[in-house]
Amino acid sequence: MEAILSGLNVYLTQPTVLLATIGGLFMGVVFGVVPGLTTILGVTLMIPFTFVMSPTAGVAVLIGIYIGGISGGLITATLVNIPGSPANLTTCWDGYPMAKKGRPDLALSLGIFASLVGGVVSAFALFTIAPPVANVALMMGSWESMAVCLLGLCIVSAVAGKDVIRGLMGAVIGLVLGAVGMDAITGIPRLTFGFWQLTGGITMLGVMMGFFAIREICNQIGDLSKPRMSMEVKKVSLVPPWQELKKCIAGFSFGSLAGILVGILPGIGQTPICILAYNQTKRVSKHPELFGTGIPEGVVASETANSASNGGALVPLITLGIPGDGVTLVLIGGLMIHGLQPGPLFIRQNPDVVGTMMWAYLIASVLLYFMLLLLLRIFIKMINVKHSLLFPAIIVFCLLGIFAVNNRIFEIWVMIIFGVVGILFHALKIDVISLLLGYVLGPLIEVFFRRAMIASNGQFSAILERPVAVIFLVAAVLFLFSPAIKQLYYLISKKPAEEA
Repeated sequence: MEAILSGLNVYLTQPTVLLATIGGLFMGVVFGVVPGLTTILGVTLMIPFTFVMSPTAGVAVLIGIYIGGISGGLITATLVNIPGSPANLTTCWDGYPMAKKGRPDLALSLGIFASLVGGVVSAFALFTIAPPVANVALMMGSWESMAVCLLGLCIVSAVAGKDVIRGLMGAVIGLVLGAVGMDAITGIPRLTFGFWQLTGGITMLGVMMGFFAIREICNQIGDLSKPRMSMEVKKVSLVPPWQELKKCIAGFSFGSLAGILVGILPGIGQTPICILAYNQTKRVSKHPELFGTGIPEGVVASETANSASNGGALVPLITLGIPGDGVTLVLIGGLMIHGLQPGPLFIRQNPDVVGTMMWAYLIASVLLYFMLLLLLRIFIKMINVKHSLLFPAIIVFCLLGIFAVNNRIFEIWVMIIFGVVGILFHALKIDVISLLLGYVLGPLIEVFFRRAMIASNGQFSAILERPVAVIFLVAAVLFLFSPAIKQLYYLISKKPAEEA
């Protein structure tokens, strides 16, 4: 309650925070609408510029970009069949067929309204779920904290892409990168290779900009000459017709539940959640055969789920310091720039910042609804922005932003090197998200484990006295080997069928 009241007080007494939210929201929609840009890229580019802001204003900008980018992608998904972000993939399945049938205004109206519903519902869930989870997290010791971080890493590695081995490779490389710098326990430099600039570790912002900005631009350079699709949209109504809304109750319900409950799990991301909500809505529908042909329920389920999952993903970030998806992973970098460390003590030590994040999420979700309706024609025109003009501007912002953090050319080289590494990883299909999560969680796992071992006089068997830690550890192992278990079960069940 202290955090909620502190956040409300920030918005009532500091008008600049509200302006920061609106500005971030607009930028997020732009990054969601323009094909080739992503929400992760938008948040990454803005992080260095929040350094000159107060922590509350900086957080408000990043949350605004987060909300605007995820929901803004529905415009591109509906009109040109290109998801503005991976979260809008399932929106293409019914949104674009509706547009081709001459109903783009109805598809956009339903999608924008579904984003409002999902955002508001998950905002209230964030208000109510986060504090109890944080209180439970405060009761955890070093063994439990280590096991939770390990669980988050194993979940992402197991569900990242189609190849678990490559996901694990990314996580291991991330763990090695996280070990560079000063040892947190002994204070001895390690893996610095004679570079004093690496004593404080590899700059997180340089790694993220290299992977998400430089790599993405280089991968899309070959598409500069390709023609772009366009579509006209008539006036979009403020509220969708009631006869359409009442058909979509299942979509609103499953989208909200999947977004909140599954979104809380670390590292799941919006795309699997949207697919889950879409399939469940299709399963209970009276006309499941119409899904994929331009049915309103499909649009509503997808957009409600991806908006609701944003609030769910913020819960593990605020309470445990574990990102719920790729964007919240980048948000950790924004918080660290201001000297803030998400985790069990985050709410008690920084109630104003946490409260601002909660209120920013709710306010941004409501403002986004009116912003999309009022500025829809402007956002549609942005779809046709030439990448030959856009990409050079992004590179300039990357260079200025990364240099502004520490005023060192070394950081620019870090960004360039990891951009090249990112291109190589993309070619090898090594998952970048699992790498970054290993980079973020690796130092935490190491510190918690070493503290636990010191407290137990070097006896690993002491973990057996902590049943909660054992449960998390077993869950981590199950997630890690779940693909192998599924494959083994498939082979066992297939063999008797062949013999019969």
